Amino acid sequence: MNQVEEQAIKTFQNNLLYFSEKQPKVFKKIDILNQAIENGSYKERYALEYKDGYFDVLDTVTKEWLYGKSSIEQAKEAVKKINYKKNSGVIETFYNFNFTEKAIEVANEEDPTTSQFVTTAPIINYVDTMISKDTMMKHIFKFIFFGVGLGVHLQAIHEKIEASLYLIIEDNLEVFRLSLFVTDYSKMATNSELYFSIMAQDDEFKQVFDTFYHNSFIRNNYLKYSVFYQNYREKISKIQNFIVTQSSNTYLHDKLLKKNARTIQAIHDKYNFFDVSKHHGKNTTFANKPIILVAAGPSLTKNIEWLKQNASFAIVVALFMTTPALYKQGIKPDIIIHIDEASIPVQQTIEKLDDDFFSESILFLAPSVDMSIFSKLVPSENIFVFEDRTRYRFNKGFLESFSVGEIAYALSLIFGTQDLYLLGLDLALDSKTKTTHASGHLSANSQIHLEDAMSSDVVSLRESEFLVKGNFQEHVPTTPLFEMSIHILNSFTKSLKKNYQNVYNLNDGAYFIDTLPTKSQMVDLSAYGRKDRTVLHKQLNNFFVLHASREMDKDEKDALESRVKETKAKKEMILSFASQRYPSMDQFREAFVNLAGKLILIQNAQTNELAGIFIIYFENIGGYIGDFLNTENIKNPKRSIKQFQKIIVSQLLKIIDKYLKILEK
Repeated sequence: MNQVEEQAIKTFQNNLLYFSEKQPKVFKKIDILNQAIENGSYKERYALEYKDGYFDVLDTVTKEWLYGKSSIEQAKEAVKKINYKKNSGVIETFYNFNFTEKAIEVANEEDPTTSQFVTTAPIINYVDTMISKDTMMKHIFKFIFFGVGLGVHLQAIHEKIEASLYLIIEDNLEVFRLSLFVTDYSKMATNSELYFSIMAQDDEFKQVFDTFYHNSFIRNNYLKYSVFYQNYREKISKIQNFIVTQSSNTYLHDKLLKKNARTIQAIHDKYNFFDVSKHHGKNTTFANKPIILVAAGPSLTKNIEWLKQNASFAIVVALFMTTPALYKQGIKPDIIIHIDEASIPVQQTIEKLDDDFFSESILFLAPSVDMSIFSKLVPSENIFVFEDRTRYRFNKGFLESFSVGEIAYALSLIFGTQDLYLLGLDLALDSKTKTTHASGHLSANSQIHLEDAMSSDVVSLRESEFLVKGNFQEHVPTTPLFEMSIHILNSFTKSLKKNYQNVYNLNDGAYFIDTLPTKSQMVDLSAYGRKDRTVLHKQLNNFFVLHASREMDKDEKDALESRVKETKAKKEMILSFASQRYPSMDQFREAFVNLAGKLILIQNAQTNELAGIFIIYFENIGGYIGDFLNTENIKNPKRSIKQFQKIIVSQLLKIIDKYLKILEK
């Protein structure tokens, strides 16, 4: 055995030790492949060969070389492409907002629940006035490798930039295994954190990326990267998709702050909080009738005649925004569900309906909706609320999701129905028209144009399109926002659906796990008998009252007091940060990261609302702060830091003072 072979085997053994201790999930994949190769159950396709002073990989099927030239020279070329420019070789993780002086003046005077920009615009604007995309970064803190090959370029790039965090992506496990003979990953890991996505399906890939992304959020504005295989560029699009679907981008801190205010008000007004902490099992109320869950997807319009024929034999659970479509067909829902805080769409919807439309309907609402509107529709005894992102009535549980469709699905399972029919819950675009909603919905005319979405540098939550498994078709087009909902709905199925519950998916949309694809024309519910809405209304109300309460219990009241104390303590932390002076960018960054860590610290899962608000806030503005502090040649750094500190503190106090006012109500 020559010296090259001995070193390759030593490197391989070092890597196996490193992965077994530090990367057990990746090690498991490598170990399974190793065993398969050793016992002959897997025949290797790729061969590692050493020639002319470098390693290369031969594809024994196609007889093509992975590199076809010196892998060492390829690594040098890859290193030359890496620079510290902000407009070269980066994935941007933020939206390019621009604000006028008047907008900043307005932001400084507005309530922080009015808009996200009330507490972000002053910071973003200051950063924009001080730096531009033409400036250079001091350091590259986060770096992504799209494709490993033999990993030679990884070590070479690491020696140049010494990033703090690396995301390493390789879809070919056999090739990655060969890289273990050539590249010692443990050396990179001595002073950097390594995240690996090796032969990962989308769910695992997203999980790894999310962990990488959330670690050191202040470093996120510009993610530098290197592409080894050109076909890995689709991975960049997936990462852009992951970024725009982060919870900090889909549900902003101002909305969460408003949600807290309205939830506290609902508690103060003694609304009935329904217990969503557990499944309520088989019960006669829901055993005698199936539920038809009516959402606003395109399949509602296609199957409206079926709904008209069967609604009188089932409990109709409808999303509030579907009510105009149901009203036109003379269908009155038995249960109506709504969670969105926005008031104008609700008012516009109500204007399309008669005053008696809501008679004998029960409303299930997030307590953060505009109760002043809904309380005029039905008496308070017909309104039940449940928390979705807060924990004030924690003994009654909570439901969390991206949209109301999944919430309605979860509630239907919790109620204990034995047969649940999903209608209009497509979570996909209409394959022909590309519309997102049924006719009559406020968003019914929304259409996706793939060519526009693909030509854009920005992945949009609602205007980017890709394919997922279909319910009746092999694949159907969907959007990042809908895909998030699909994952949440599937998670509700896993956690809530009982063996005796049957879920029938009537939609020509996305497929959902453990549901039965069913054509509506094959379903006739008349065997259940026609319902008496008055009797059913009383039965439903009695059932819901049995599992609800209007008063906080002692534990919940004590937790509310704890929130007040914790909030005041965190305010003192902000004031302490404000009183200090920081002579250098590094000292300021360290102090800010330390403060942020304390503000987002979750001391008790049942009292974490303020921490949740700050987590979202920092993920939205942290990148801008990190960008500012990581920019070369800032003019008058001491004065700039002092001004920046003043702006940041002002926004933090605006948020925490509002939250304290909410609690002390």
